[in-house]
Amino acid sequence: MKIISPYQKSLWVRNLLLVLVAIALIGVSVKIVQSYQKSLLMAQAKDHYESQNLLLAEETYAKASEISAIHYEEEPWSALLSRLTPVRLELESLARDVQFAIQQNDPDQAQAAYQSYQSLKQQAAKDDNQVASFFHQIAQRLAIENQLGQYYQQAMKDAKGQLQANLDQKQYKNHSFIHTLATIPDEYYGGKDKKEAELEALFLRYERTKLRDLSADGTFFEVITSFANSRSEYAKANFPTDWLITLLERYAKEEINQTIRQQDLGEFVSRAKAYLELKSFLPSQSEVVEMIEKHLKEQFRKAEQYVKTNHFEKAIELFQELSRLEDITEQLSELEQRWTSYDPGRLLQAQFPDKALQTLMTGKELWGAQAYAIGWDETDGHLYMAASMEDGSTIKLDQALSLDRQSVIFSLSEMLGSKENPVLVAESAGKERAYSYLGLVPDLSRATFVKRWQLEADGWEAQSTDQILVKNPVGEGEREIAHFVLKDSGLEYKEKWADYLVDSDETQEETSEQEKGPTEQTETDQIPDTPAASEKPADIPADIPANIPSGRTFDVYAGPGEEHAMIGQVIEGSYQVISSQSGWQLIHYGGSEGWIRALPPNSQ
Repeated sequence: MKIISPYQKSLWVRNLLLVLVAIALIGVSVKIVQSYQKSLLMAQAKDHYESQNLLLAEETYAKASEISAIHYEEEPWSALLSRLTPVRLELESLARDVQFAIQQNDPDQAQAAYQSYQSLKQQAAKDDNQVASFFHQIAQRLAIENQLGQYYQQAMKDAKGQLQANLDQKQYKNHSFIHTLATIPDEYYGGKDKKEAELEALFLRYERTKLRDLSADGTFFEVITSFANSRSEYAKANFPTDWLITLLERYAKEEINQTIRQQDLGEFVSRAKAYLELKSFLPSQSEVVEMIEKHLKEQFRKAEQYVKTNHFEKAIELFQELSRLEDITEQLSELEQRWTSYDPGRLLQAQFPDKALQTLMTGKELWGAQAYAIGWDETDGHLYMAASMEDGSTIKLDQALSLDRQSVIFSLSEMLGSKENPVLVAESAGKERAYSYLGLVPDLSRATFVKRWQLEADGWEAQSTDQILVKNPVGEGEREIAHFVLKDSGLEYKEKWADYLVDSDETQEETSEQEKGPTEQTETDQIPDTPAASEKPADIPADIPANIPSGRTFDVYAGPGEEHAMIGQVIEGSYQVISSQSGWQLIHYGGSEGWIRALPPNSQ
């Protein structure tokens, strides 16, 4: 291990002390120099201040303030100069912002820089004269106002050029000039009032020319959309738009009023809908909106009048047009109810739209339904029914019938069942007898037809709500006029009412009578219930003809006209005419009365 002598140690200590002393001397020297420099700068700054050269005074003082080697007690002149430095720094920063906005040709940034400059200018004006004077000297040296003035003059020229180019080329998609012109400060127009007057005149001329060009070739929607876009541009630029709305109102009033004069409802609705979408910025007392609402009320009154006079299809057509403007759910619901009440046959169309049904009968307040319609499809042999209920619901029934489709006719028995629940009788050609009968009652609670009976016979007659006389039925009661009782399970044979002579026996008897002569009688002549061959037998019910002719079938209505409910059908020759009225005949058939169209004289 190397041993350091005391001499070496003392030498190191001496050298270290010398270094420290040297550093201290250098530091003192630097501080002395800086103090001297600061003293000189402060003296120069004071001299400039006293000579009213605030620019040099502030600049020199700012340099002196950067030297921290020595501090001076603040004096009035130095306190003022210390307040000027932030003013200079803010203006220098603002000058850089102005240059950047000009380079970018950004009117928003230029406007922000202009507003900042005006704010600083106002603050300086509120201060003492020396600060205000210094502000103007710095601003002048930085040429802030000069740069802004040149920029805005060029921007105004370019914007007006763009406006004129749009008019010359009839291209109105570029509206950037609106924002540019509106953001140019008032002073470059000579004041706020002059600016608004000049720009309003300029913009009004532009919008009028644009309106003339667009309305000549464009649609109403395109024109008002252009108005809306322009209004949005003016609003973004905080430029008043009352003059533009006045121009829009004048144009729209003429265009919409034209559709009213021409009674073009479809075009009126289209234009009104498009215009009402602008309602957020239209005046509260808009004449056009008032005109639209007035015409709408007239159209709704017209539709309601159609409903009252039973012109439902016209009402539907009108309501559908108006539905593009207003919610008509309630009106349509009321119309549907009234139309169904007037013409229950529509129920079939609504519930069985894919069927070409023959409407058999329609009516109200039977089987618990408010209104009902019954139809027949000969192609598939199905009986269809649709009924509207008190709760607004609709019930539909579908029943396949095993009957001769070619000859089947339907009727309601007024005697069987009850007044509110009559039996629907289907009658067709039978296989073993002249007729096949089927009695049905709609059960709306179960949405099905309930079969009350089915039989073949040569005729039948209802004696009461549950008592039936059947002429020569197949099975029990054959060759009789049989008395049946209608029970829940169906028809139940009770007793023989009278004898019945079948057609073969009648033929033999007629031959025998012809051989014996007119003065002779047979035992069959003594049967009281057998009518003459040309008359309707007494035992055949009033609502069923003795022999169904092969003639035409007629729809029977509740009144003289097809606007009344259909209540059944009759075959030519199976009814008795009571009276005639306006091309319609009141007939008696099957114990009921109804109306059919009168036949032409040459078709009787």
